[in-house]
Amino acid sequence: MKKIILILCISISFQSWGQSTDEVKINLKDVVDKVSTENYTVYQNSLRVYQAKESITVARMNLLPRLNLWKLVSAAAEIFFGGAGGVATGGASLIEDIAPFLVPANWFRINQSQLFYKADLEGYKALWANELMTSKSLYHHILLDSKLRSHILRSRKDLETIYDIVKVRETFGGSPQRVSQEIKIRMLSLDEDLRALEVLIAEEESLLAFLMGYPTGTKIKVSQIDMPNYESLEHLDYEDFVFRAVDVSPEVKQFGYFIEVADSARKEVVYSFLGASTMSRGVNGGVFDNLPVQNGLGFGTGASIRIVRTQKEILKVQRKAVEETVKRQLKLLVNNYNLDVDNYKNLKERVALSKNSLDQIYRRIQFGESIDSLQLIESSRNLIDAETSLFSVMFRFLNSEDKLARLIFYGDYDKAKDAITRIQKDSK
Repeated sequence: MKKIILILCISISFQSWGQSTDEVKINLKDVVDKVSTENYTVYQNSLRVYQAKESITVARMNLLPRLNLWKLVSAAAEIFFGGAGGVATGGASLIEDIAPFLVPANWFRINQSQLFYKADLEGYKALWANELMTSKSLYHHILLDSKLRSHILRSRKDLETIYDIVKVRETFGGSPQRVSQEIKIRMLSLDEDLRALEVLIAEEESLLAFLMGYPTGTKIKVSQIDMPNYESLEHLDYEDFVFRAVDVSPEVKQFGYFIEVADSARKEVVYSFLGASTMSRGVNGGVFDNLPVQNGLGFGTGASIRIVRTQKEILKVQRKAVEETVKRQLKLLVNNYNLDVDNYKNLKERVALSKNSLDQIYRRIQFGESIDSLQLIESSRNLIDAETSLFSVMFRFLNSEDKLARLIFYGDYDKAKDAITRIQKDSK
């Protein structure tokens, strides 16, 4: 009996858990706020930035004297009992522990930790902006697909009305049998499109909820937005934005800090005859941790300097590639935006003509005229295609404007400063 009760309780709990879904209505401001504070990827990256900042504190504290008992005993043995290194080796060993601030390489490591922290801030800024842009694009796509669904439902209803009329006429011999069959096939095709759109919208809403940090099972409903005046939109000029896009790009700035680290690493190699540093460059030391640094003046110092110099050139090439990528993205964006501006008026006229053609066929059917079923299907398909293209361009304008704001860090993306300030406050 107890087993039966336990099974029933588990079954009821699973059913209630599966049916419990919270519905949240959101707007674009909610997207910006939630992605900035609740997005899983953004939060993980903010913790890495916090680690980079703490690495600076670790490096500074490592400049203070520290006591290593076994190393002290070993150095004393070398000094007093004439070990392999003698007084020189034992004294140098003690200096690294008792007075690490006398080793120039340690100061260079602090500088590198600070530069890596700044680079991580730029990396966080880029990641945050990309996650926000993706979320806003999903928001726009949900609105677009919802509009397409409403349009298909309306077309489906109109076809159903025509189908009923044609069916009655076929019963009394006033219309050929194949007309109703063709209309029915078209209705079934629209039903398939509706089901596909429903699944797509559900997937988009689920992904947007995830990007905003909502728990699984939360259903979101997006609010409508104010659409721009499309008639007043004008062409964009690439030259108006290219300088700002490169100048504010966090990806470009990040490589700038890496290049500064390379300069500091070269100085570290040059002064390695005063001792090598055992301090970490930070949690994101990366490729610099593998650069050869001699512990003292040796024949390999020259080669080490050339390796560091080559690494700097590699970083310069990578920064140039990032700059060109930013320019290319801006160029493609401007070209596509201007293309949509040119096509908008044509698409509006195309929708008007397609609707007028389909309305004429509907009136002919209502007046009892005989029509070609293929003509009806083609007119219905033309209207749906025309309106789909128009809706797509309208919402593509929104995405293009948002991508431009991302490239020049304008509007919502200017709030990256607030996100960085929040990290710095949280790390205190």
